[in-house]
Amino acid sequence: MTLQVQNGNTEVDGSSPLYRQPQLEPQSEFGLPWRMEAGLDVAPSDPPDAYRPMLNIKWSPIAEDYRIPAAAIGVSQLGVGFTPSYYLVLSKTLDYAQVQYQKFRAHHRNIKLRGVRVHAGILGVGNVWHALLGTDVEVSDHFVIYSDWISGARNAVSFGGVLVIDQHLSIQASFLRGNDEGPPSGVLVNITHTFDITRPLEW
Repeated sequence: MTLQVQNGNTEVDGSSPLYRQPQLEPQSEFGLPWRMEAGLDVAPSDPPDAYRPMLNIKWSPIAEDYRIPAAAIGVSQLGVGFTPSYYLVLSKTLDYAQVQYQKFRAHHRNIKLRGVRVHAGILGVGNVWHALLGTDVEVSDHFVIYSDWISGARNAVSFGGVLVIDQHLSIQASFLRGNDEGPPSGVLVNITHTFDITRPLEW
């Protein structure tokens, strides 16, 4: 189980910057059988007010292999007052063979290769479909850099990093630049905590 908190308002300038209207959004994600995940988020359906719950569901039918990319299909923002979005994403570790080979070299287990991944897919919001591209690079055990882009004038390109404090806690931060804008005009911060559930919850 994963719990997150991020800022829904990403603007750093204008009439309503995030330090005036932070719009914190709690999020959750739960692992399910059959390679499925589900999440329940709370966000403003009419920013900055009218906070309501919305459901997200993801299915990963194909696991990554030496030649085959991983695939994920999902739907998000299922709730009253929100516009549902649908996506299909393929992701591949570029040095997958080298990383797997290194795991079996017993005398080199102290040398860890870093994964370099790329992903591509489509995102549908309402009746409009957008292309999406991205990449992430493991710099060290505690830091990952990434970048994502979604097509469309109202969408953005992001560039940032993830600070992995330990196996349970991480902090993500990125700059956002709208496709129809000049300099970066937004910032996103996400704090994530993962809980290990080894037995059923007792109520």
